[in-house]
Amino acid sequence: MNSLKICVAFVYIFAIANAGFSGSYGDDHGEGHVQLSQTVEIEKPVPIPVYQHVGVPVPHSIPVPVPKPVAVPVPQPYPVHVHVPQPVAVPVIKTITVPIEKPVPYPVEKIVHFDVEKPVPVKVEKHVPIHIPKPVPVKVPVYKVIYHHGKH
Repeated sequence: MNSLKICVAFVYIFAIANAGFSGSYGDDHGEGHVQLSQTVEIEKPVPIPVYQHVGVPVPHSIPVPVPKPVAVPVPQPYPVHVHVPQPVAVPVIKTITVPIEKPVPYPVEKIVHFDVEKPVPVKVEKHVPIHIPKPVPVKVPVYKVIYHHGKH
């Protein structure tokens, strides 16, 4: 409700300030402004809806008693001493022979049939072809020189 009043008051103050500024522009003192239209202010009451705040109950958690287990003592059987005969140790002498197996090494000879090539020097002649371009015939002019002395 208070915020609504503040909002309405702010709108009224803004309207009054705006009316004051617009009134200062409208007076005719010969500055060359020509009034083209005339504005008439009419006051009309506008109904403003007033909203009433209705309280809505907010659900709260309700404590619910939770039943807890109750410990009831149960009679337990009491211990009774019972004689249990224990076995008597009797010495037994017995000899057990355990054979020890040791592997005996023996030579393994395998005969492999293949020829063994012995290294023999072999002369290898390598021929590397070298490309030699063929000569191109060039036409050379032959001039006949005439010597006037007889030595040649």
